[in-house]
Amino acid sequence: MSRRPYPACQRRHEAVLFWLLQNPGGKQYECAKATGYSRWHVGRITASPEFKRRFQEALDKRLELYALRMLE
Repeated sequence: MSRRPYPACQRRHEAVLFWLLQNPGGKQYECAKATGYSRWHVGRITASPEFKRRFQEALDKRLELYALRMLE
């Protein structure tokens, strides 16, 4: 494991978050190509604790909205 700190959450990392939410079965190299990051950097972004927290929040919101639609 690298001793370098994870990249700080930046506004431009939102592109990675949105891409992964829109393409749940997508590969990291596809995300890198779509967002302009290197595959290595996408890996570092997605492995960061802050990104994981934000990704889980987004998934939870999406699941909540889906559940509400199903109840209507």
